Amino acid sequence: MVPGLLGLLGGSSAGLAFAPALQVLTWPFLAITVLMLARGWWLAPTHGSWWGSAWKNRATYTLIASTVLAVSLWSLRFAGLLGESPL
Repeated sequence: MVPGLLGLLGGSSAGLAFAPALQVLTWPFLAITVLMLARGWWLAPTHGSWWGSAWKNRATYTLIASTVLAVSLWSLRFAGLLGESPL
């Protein structure tokens, strides 16, 4: 685990107490992330919000940015750069 990140949780001893809980919650958090992004991608075309007015374009850009951010963060997590790799 990265000590600097644990320090952000309120000190090393408090951060170390959270580490096992975060490791256990890796898979449920990944499942929730995938389900929420899948729901967003499924709802976008059915509600006609691919391209069109400014508000529809913002929703599409937000969905794209969210997906890129989620994939990037989960890739770093599984590569072991954001804590110990769960694999």
